[in-house]
Parts: sequence; C-alpha cells; structure tokens
Amino acid sequence: MPYLVFTASIVGVLFASLAPHALWPDWRWHHEPLHSTVEGVGGLAAIAMAIVLLHKPNEPVGWKFHALASGFLGMGLLEEFHAIAQPGDGFVLLRNMASLIGSSSFLLVWWPDSTRTEVERSRLPWVVTAGALSLGTWILAFPTLIPEMVRNGEFTLTAVAPQSLACLFFLASAWRFWLDSRRSGKSEDLLFASLALLFGLAEFVFIYSIPWDSRWWSWHLLRLMACLLVLAYISRGYVLAVSNLQGSLVQTIQAKETLRRSEGQLRQMLEDRERMAQDLHDSTIQSLFAIGLDLERSQRLVPVRPQDVVTQLGAAIAGLNVAIRDLRGYILGLTSPISNGREVESALTSLVNSMSGSHQLCFRLQMDPKAADRLTTEQSVHLLPIAREAMSNSLRHAAARTGTVSLRLQDGHVQLTVEDDGVGFHPATVRKNGYGLRNMEARAKKLGGRLEVTSGSGQGTRVVCDLPQEPLHAPT
Repeated sequence: MPYLVFTASIVGVLFASLAPHALWPDWRWHHEPLHSTVEGVGGLAAIAMAIVLLHKPNEPVGWKFHALASGFLGMGLLEEFHAIAQPGDGFVLLRNMASLIGSSSFLLVWWPDSTRTEVERSRLPWVVTAGALSLGTWILAFPTLIPEMVRNGEFTLTAVAPQSLACLFFLASAWRFWLDSRRSGKSEDLLFASLALLFGLAEFVFIYSIPWDSRWWSWHLLRLMACLLVLAYISRGYVLAVSNLQGSLVQTIQAKETLRRSEGQLRQMLEDRERMAQDLHDSTIQSLFAIGLDLERSQRLVPVRPQDVVTQLGAAIAGLNVAIRDLRGYILGLTSPISNGREVESALTSLVNSMSGSHQLCFRLQMDPKAADRLTTEQSVHLLPIAREAMSNSLRHAAARTGTVSLRLQDGHVQLTVEDDGVGFHPATVRKNGYGLRNMEARAKKLGGRLEVTSGSGQGTRVVCDLPQEPLHAPT
C-alpha cells in the first residue's frame, strides 16, 4: 500500500509537470552540472540495486531477479557514460540505449523461470554488462558514426523510437510485477511494479519533450524519484541486515557465555569427581583395607589365641566407625580442615597407629614440629593422603617388618618420607598401571612439589614428597 500511494503521488507530479510547459512553452534551463549529477546518482543507485538483487540473502536468486539485475546494470552503466558525455547525438543515444537495454531486461520477467537453466540465469548479467560497456565505449569513441538525434532543437524520430519501445517494455513489466504482487503478496513485487511504472512514465514524457525544457527536466525528476525508491530499498535491506547481524551477534555472545558456564560447571564436576575419587581411594579404601587385614588376622587367631580375637574385632569395629564417619563427611562436605602444626602431628600419629595396629609391619613416626608448623591447610589436605597411600602400599605389597614415616625440614622446605624394608618393586611398571601412585603424583603436583619413588627388587621402598618453600595456595 505505501508504494501505491507513492506511485499515485508521482503520477500527480507527472501531470503537474505539464502545467509549466503550457504556461511557459519557451522556457529552457541549460544546466549540465545538475544534469550530470542526477544521471550519475541514478546510475550508481541502479548498479547498487543490481548487486543487492544478485546477492539476496536467505533465498535463491531466480530468473526474475537475474533479469532485474541485468536491467539495472545495463541502465546504470550507460547512465554513467551519459553523465560524462558532452551534449550532442552521442549524449542522446546513450540515454536511449540505457532505457532500451534496461526495459528489455525488465521485460524478460514474463519469460517463465522453469525454461531457464542455472547457467543461463547467471550468464545474463555478465552478457548485459559486457554489452553496455562495449556500447558506451563505442559511442564515446566514434561520435561521427552516430545518426542524427536532435534537429532544430527537437528530438528526431531516431531518438524517439527507442524511447517509445522502452516506455512499452517498462509498462508491460510493471503490469507483470503488479500481477505477481497480487498473487504472492510480497511488498518487493509491488516495489518493482512502482519502479517499472516510474521508468515507463519517464520515457513517455521524454517522447514529447525537447532538450532542456520543463518536460525534459520532468522526466529526469521522475527517474530521480525512481532512484530514491531504489536507495530506500537498499537502505532498508542494509538496516535489516545490520539488525539481523546484531541479533546474531547477541545470540552468539549469549551462546558463548552459556557454553563458558557449562564448561565451567563440567570442569568443576570433573574436578570434584577426581577429588572424591582420590579422597576415597587414599583414605576410606585404605582404612577399609587395614580393617580387612585385622579381620584376616583375627580369623587366623581363632584356633590358637581366641582371647586376642576380641581385641582385634574391637579395633576393626572402631576402624569401621571411623571409615563410616569419614565417608559421610566426604558425601556431605563436613570434613574438618587441619589448621595448625599440632593437628598435623596428631593426624599423622593417628594414621601411623591405625595402619600399624596388630599387623606384622609396624611404622615408626619421626616428627619435626617446625616442619608441621610450616604446613598450610592446603598442603595438609594432600600430604596426609600421600602418607596414607604410601603406608597402605607397604602393608599390602612390601612384606616388610619395619617402616618409617618422617616429616622434617630439608634445605628450608618440608619433606615427607615413607620407607620400608620390604621386597621392593620396579616403579616404572607400577606407575603405568597403579592408580594410587598416580594419585600421589597428582597431589604433589597440585602443591607445586615433587614426588620421588625409589625402589628395587629386595631393596625396600622409599617415597619422598618435597614441598616448595613458598606454597602455591595461601592458607585458608
């Protein structure tokens, strides 16, 4: 509807333009700079419109748009030649050819799309472009070969004939676009109908005008209005494209932020899972293994020393209670952090006692209070499981009789050592398949420390964890 109103207004301007000629039939205004500006702007707008039509987003470019683009390209290029040409026969012929090529291409919209191949569709704009460039160059290069276009200040039949055909072609294409708009309901079909109608009316006025009179300027005004419609369409498409791009950018940023949060949550879940697996393996599972050893010993003592079985079962029950308490704390997040050296010493003492118990292997604790005082809460959280894992490995695999757990200062930094006099092993083989050894190395790495395992067949095992002088994490 807006385009129909606009077109009706232009038709009113068309009839209004005839009034000055009736009042001042001898009026002339020879102004080449203004004329060149109008033609130059119109040519650029037509070329821009052709580019937009050939790169329509979100839909395939069919035969209709190739035909329109070809028409705008032909008109735009020849209008640029017309803008730089000097008044004369070539000047008029360039205007005629621009209208004729443009209207002929517009008329191709009547040709059914199904009869055109993709190659023919894509080739048409190039053929029209090459033809317009060749024709414009030839007219400027050989002005003497051009037929007479103006005689006694009026256009000749040679000049009027192409414009008459262009007028008919534009009006015919306008009718086709109007039919398409009724069938499809698309606003752009109505826009193209208005453009074709404006171009057709401009050619009609040209037929009855003479150079530089009011009617001559009127058809330039009509074509300028058509160019403004073209610019409005291009601007609207640009605004929509920018708006869609901004919307896509916002969605991309939101998706990126959502992905970042999801990655953070997934990373946190994986870290929590890894931490829980380490904690369960290095604490509860080791405690349960020690209880299992006590129960095996109780089973062996039943026939020979039944009075000691009661003591062993009591220790196993106490150990199970501790394991249940620790497991509940891990699940509910109720574990209490170690905050000072005295608690570190107490925790290591309790660990050594629970691991030794009535087993064949008894550990001896060597504690330097100054080293315990140097430990942060973060270091204690990881150092105690390292000691527990190393002691548990000695109990299960070493067949040792004595073991030592020491915490001391070495060259200004804290060093934890767990060693036994057992059968030993090959560290490279165990490191490849051993989950516990990988846990100890991972905990030492989190603290910025170094874990060294020294062992050999029949040589016992020595596990040393060196912590840095400055902790990676501040005490909490």
